Amino acid sequence: MAKNELKLHFLGTSAGSPTIERNVTALGLTFEQKSSWYLFDAGDGTQQQILRTSLSLPRLDKIFVTHMHGDHCYGLPGILTSRGLMSGSEGKVTIYGPKGIQKFIETILKLSYTKLKYKIDFVEFMEGGVVYEDDNETITSVKLSHDVPSFGYVLEEKDRVGSFDVVKAKELGIKPGPVFGKLSRGERITLEDGSVIDGQDFIGPAKKGRKVVIGGDNDSPGLFSEKLQDADLFVHEATHTIEVQENLTWSARHSTAASVAKTASEKSVSNLILTHVSPRFSLRVDESDANSVSVLRKEAADNYDGELYLAQDFDCFALSRDGELTLEKRKVFKKRK
Repeated sequence: MAKNELKLHFLGTSAGSPTIERNVTALGLTFEQKSSWYLFDAGDGTQQQILRTSLSLPRLDKIFVTHMHGDHCYGLPGILTSRGLMSGSEGKVTIYGPKGIQKFIETILKLSYTKLKYKIDFVEFMEGGVVYEDDNETITSVKLSHDVPSFGYVLEEKDRVGSFDVVKAKELGIKPGPVFGKLSRGERITLEDGSVIDGQDFIGPAKKGRKVVIGGDNDSPGLFSEKLQDADLFVHEATHTIEVQENLTWSARHSTAASVAKTASEKSVSNLILTHVSPRFSLRVDESDANSVSVLRKEAADNYDGELYLAQDFDCFALSRDGELTLEKRKVFKKRK
């Protein structure tokens, strides 16, 4: 993994139910500077998807659930149970999600007579706010609009101290050693000749932290409001096209590709990844076919000029420190005979 890359592993991209091409929703996040990783949602079958990637269950330590619909959480009991059977899985797992997620998990584990060798902590909420924070990042939940309580998550990295200018220090005759360490921390030092040097003069501009916004099921992308402004990456469901949604016989509390794209454009989002696509859309690339994902992608592209992707299962994206998004690999789907 390249330096300071954040990677997104799409484990499932279908809405509601799986198809022969896609599993239901799940997304893994890995970080260059961490051995652990995060999981956002886990529909049924997610652990099988994980087995086909480089992700390791023993290193999973945080799970963020957007809402309690089955295509976003039915995979959790199996993941937690399988993790408990693996060596190196003694570290706790923290599950974040709307009220009810703790009862759901604990009830299934109890009724299936499952005893885990590790601890599970739960952080439940029914309103938006900061759910996790450490020295490197803050994760905030945002209340969305769906037919059950649904949330999105905003990961904001904290700015990092700029790089230490080694060349400049050497030009002043300062040799590598303890003095370098003090200067790199921005401290003031006094040299043997009595001159005082300010370490801040050797520190480059601060490195701005990235902002990644991940939406749950939601019919109003604008609810992310200012949290979405100038985000490096927006990952959001695009279940339908406008045409499909207008012809549904029921009320779909989901977003269209156009509504997500318009919101991303209005908020100057650099990169947009659409996921949670209706099973009616096939991976066939054919803009003349109303049931091809090409139609959904075109609708988004007509409303957004930034870097746009329509995620497929097992897509792996890398987001660099400067906000550049790269699709690292895409598995070629082979239709069954």
